[in-house]
Amino acid sequence: MPTHHRTAKGELGARVNLSRFVRQQADQTIEEVGFGWIGTPEAPTTYPQLRAAFSYSTKTGEPLPVSNQYCDDTVFIEPSDNVAFRFWHDVSHCRLGLSFALPDEWELTLWHLDKLVATGYPPTSQEYQLLRLDLLGQIILLGIAGRFPFNQGEFTRTCHKLGLDVGVLSELRRIS
Repeated sequence: MPTHHRTAKGELGARVNLSRFVRQQADQTIEEVGFGWIGTPEAPTTYPQLRAAFSYSTKTGEPLPVSNQYCDDTVFIEPSDNVAFRFWHDVSHCRLGLSFALPDEWELTLWHLDKLVATGYPPTSQEYQLLRLDLLGQIILLGIAGRFPFNQGEFTRTCHKLGLDVGVLSELRRIS
């Protein structure tokens, strides 16, 4: 059963719902692990760094440093929603023992999508499709081009409008 109210409609409404969803997941994660996050450009960038920061936060209750870079235009409504997602994502990496290797990122994406389904957004929902395109699209791009999208929000909107295949190709042809 859904744990939220669905009042928003269309792509913007789906983005509002996704933002609400990730905030709920981040809040629940805070309750479970006993610490929150702080957005910073100096966040861990490797899995060993993240594991060390996670361990430190677990021991001290200090906030986990989470990247707040490149959050101005994403699938979520506010930049802070993207940072909240990154907190949930980073903590989930550590709690599930999943590295930054592409197969582990793919597995973590499927885990995130399962959580979305469990809160009432089935694979046919626009919320599910947007999050799927955002997360899997970025993994595919990283695997092919070795980089993330230059503009995450534009990338996800292109994938949503034209399909994953065309969206990834369009991003591959982009020059910063």
